[in-house]
Amino acid sequence: MTVQQEGRRAFLTAAAATAGSLFALLGAAKVAGVAETELPPLSEGVIFPDPALCVGCGACEVACGQVHREAGLSGVPRIHVFAPPGAPVGIAIATGAQMGNAGYLPSPCKQCPDPECFVVCPADALRIDGRVGARFIDESVCVACGKCEASCPFPAEGVLAVSGEAHAGTRIFYDPDLHVYTKCDMCHWRSEGPACVGACPVNHAIQLGLIASDHLCLDIRRSDEVTYRQIL
Repeated sequence: MTVQQEGRRAFLTAAAATAGSLFALLGAAKVAGVAETELPPLSEGVIFPDPALCVGCGACEVACGQVHREAGLSGVPRIHVFAPPGAPVGIAIATGAQMGNAGYLPSPCKQCPDPECFVVCPADALRIDGRVGARFIDESVCVACGKCEASCPFPAEGVLAVSGEAHAGTRIFYDPDLHVYTKCDMCHWRSEGPACVGACPVNHAIQLGLIASDHLCLDIRRSDEVTYRQIL
């Protein structure tokens, strides 16, 4: 592990401790279907990408925007794929087992156990789904103040793999057309689960046995402390 990674992990651990104390005091009342005196549930899942498998095609971004637009929500993708320094931009996926160059990083919200964004929102727009525990933004309430984005401890910075544009921010994104902020909500209303996971061509290739891997490119893991500390 590099010195930078160690520093980031130490920062996130401190941030989680601070958020946890606030969350315990203020958070439970915002959870749909959970009494104020109960602890809010963990998210049942979090999108966990493997950069070694991601080819930067952007299929996850497209699927994310589409299903949210169809649901009457912001069409801004809740997952963005970044090209690391030196990685090719805009590569095409070949047919068969040859999937092109991997090494890209999808960066969705990490469904933190103790989300800082949850407690800083002045409009009470950050919610937790009482069924699956997904952390999401209620766009009908969001006032676009940006406090959630500013509080997120996870950076999402670099060159976007599909557009080649530079992005510097976090895992919470602004929609200038609807004037709201948005982030990964695990597609909590869909019985099929997150659209990005189902749309990923590398996932399909793994499931068909065309690529040897014991896990998916866009996997789903429980959003607990173990997963939280492994996040890229």
